[in-house]
Amino acid sequence: MSYIISIVGAVVGLVAILYSIYLARWVLRQDPGDEKMRFISESIALGAKAYMYRQYKTIIIILLILGVIIFFGISPWASLSFILGALGSMAAGYLGMYVTTRSASRAAEGAKKGAEHSLRIAWRAGAVMGLSLAGVALSILSILYLFYHTILAEWMIPLISIGFGASLVTLFMRVGGGIYTKAADLGADLVGKIEAGIPEDDPRNPGVIADNVGDNVGDVAGMASDVFESYIVTLSAAVFLAGVIGLGTIFEEIPILIGALSLVASIAGVMMLRLGRRKDPLSSIKRVIDIVAIISVVLMLVVIPLIYRDNFIRSLYISIASSLGIILAPIILRVTEYYTSYQYKPVRDIADQAKISAATVIVTGYAKGLLSSIPVLIAVGGVLGLSYYLGMLAVSDLVPTSFGAYGGLIAGVYGTALASVGLLAAAGIIITADSFGPVSDNANGVVEMAGLPENIREVTDVLDAVGNTTKATTKGYAIASAGLAALVLFIALIFEISKFIGLEKLPEILSSITLVNPNLLIGAFVGIMIVYIFSGRTLEAVGRTAMEIVEEIRRQFRERPGILEWKEKPDYARVVDITTRRALEEFVKPGLIVIITPILVGIVLGWQGLAGLILGSIIVGMPRALLMANAGAAWDNAKKYIEHHGGKKTEAHKAAVIGDTVGDPFKDTTGPSLNPLIKVLNTLSVVFAGAIITLNKLMGINIYTGLLPLIKLLLTL
Repeated sequence: MSYIISIVGAVVGLVAILYSIYLARWVLRQDPGDEKMRFISESIALGAKAYMYRQYKTIIIILLILGVIIFFGISPWASLSFILGALGSMAAGYLGMYVTTRSASRAAEGAKKGAEHSLRIAWRAGAVMGLSLAGVALSILSILYLFYHTILAEWMIPLISIGFGASLVTLFMRVGGGIYTKAADLGADLVGKIEAGIPEDDPRNPGVIADNVGDNVGDVAGMASDVFESYIVTLSAAVFLAGVIGLGTIFEEIPILIGALSLVASIAGVMMLRLGRRKDPLSSIKRVIDIVAIISVVLMLVVIPLIYRDNFIRSLYISIASSLGIILAPIILRVTEYYTSYQYKPVRDIADQAKISAATVIVTGYAKGLLSSIPVLIAVGGVLGLSYYLGMLAVSDLVPTSFGAYGGLIAGVYGTALASVGLLAAAGIIITADSFGPVSDNANGVVEMAGLPENIREVTDVLDAVGNTTKATTKGYAIASAGLAALVLFIALIFEISKFIGLEKLPEILSSITLVNPNLLIGAFVGIMIVYIFSGRTLEAVGRTAMEIVEEIRRQFRERPGILEWKEKPDYARVVDITTRRALEEFVKPGLIVIITPILVGIVLGWQGLAGLILGSIIVGMPRALLMANAGAAWDNAKKYIEHHGGKKTEAHKAAVIGDTVGDPFKDTTGPSLNPLIKVLNTLSVVFAGAIITLNKLMGINIYTGLLPLIKLLLTL
């Protein structure tokens, strides 16, 4: 057995890591600017580093406890994968953040040479994140698959455990980083822009450094770990499905091949960015993403049939199913852009409402957020349906006869898994565009705080606006990819359950997952409850933390009036310390809810209740995440639309600022945090499915016993 694809996947991942190191060295060689610019950049970097270290120290304790439980309860190899997945997610976040926090002053200084040079610095800084993330994920998965497949007869649960580790770390990083970034932003805006009437990123605001730190620990490290775990969860789940179905090594390795081909296209895409004749950075970035998608599709249609020459038609179906996921990425980006960019009607409608009141701004923004989820869900549903049909055509004749009449259904599921992998395979270039956003945002902040000339501010203003759009659109991508990954994992859970109950009982198992089954219905309601409890807790956490920051900034303005008169320097470190401490206090409790609940549901309601919980969390969590992320971005850009048309310090601007303030925790805390929430529920359930079924057999299943204590526990947490 050659495993040539796994070796190629590991090599391509390593190449991406090496190229990202080259880009990091290139960025860090650029001029960081004068002493004042370096001070601002270093303050942001030190604040981000201090927060990440303290967050990792807290996370590691939880990881070690769970690692020991998995070691003895599941297997040592599953424990190894769990730890590697967690460390990979932590590394992806830290590596990218290290470069982006040190890039802002360099991008600001680069603006003195023109928009092209500043754009290149910010883009390459973002590419360090995008390529290292995809490279680390693909390398780890390829090597573990090769290793486990060689030495273990039961390699599937150890392999998929890597996704549980990555998802768990991402959950904590998304929640903690989201609370940090939006509490700091909220506090700084409420006192600085609304009460004191000073501009955004004004150096007199004591919260301004904490706000810029938050851009990196939330938007950079949080997003990196989010997409890293979606990437690795989807690939490992697709490999798992091929293995549990019994399609053979060649089909188990196809997801790895898809990831390798798309990563090659992403590396090429990073090199292609040019400002172009139109001098429009956003158009240039969108063009690169489209080119990467086209290259990826061409590679799929050429390489897969070339490697699997025994059946050209089968290979073609597989290539098309995979390509559908890749094509879905730019579609989602365009839909999200339409609902979140001020170039289009939805955001301009919100800006018009600002002439009336803040209340109508909030109502209209919420309505646009609700509507924005519909096209994405239609696109995702269409790809799922088409890829399911292609999967049936491709491999239904290879499904073992033991699956009986469900052979076609199982083959179709493999097709949807490949489409999901295709969507996630574009992560390298998508996260490059996403990480470009915080770099350009912070560069604009450095220009403001350092008091650079207006012509420099004009360059960074444009890049900042582009960065806001790319951050918003890539959130839509992350949410859709999380939803697809969760659906693949849901199918993986059903197969894992059937392994323990007996594969010959799969028809009976599938028949029992019905809406008239009370266990499934109650489990679905619990899954919906988790989404709502989690959303409420994270929003409350932002409010509590922001309140403390507001009081601190007011205190400094009150006790040191020379700050607003440019006679005294604010105490930035005090606000950074408050934000760090409070974010770390708040992020553990929501995470523990997500860890404890599926195990309790599995024990109380059995595996049908567990399946219902996951299904409920996916169906409610994905559209709610889209609503919150898109509404928040639309409120933000409605404010910017008013600013860019000379509306600063008007009543309409004040109303839009309030809408933006409401939207901040929507788009950067709760909305994105629902991605890892859904996947932690899924991966944990798959890993512990065997233990839960064993307990069910020992205890018996009663849908009432322990149900009320479970609900009470969730509410008290």
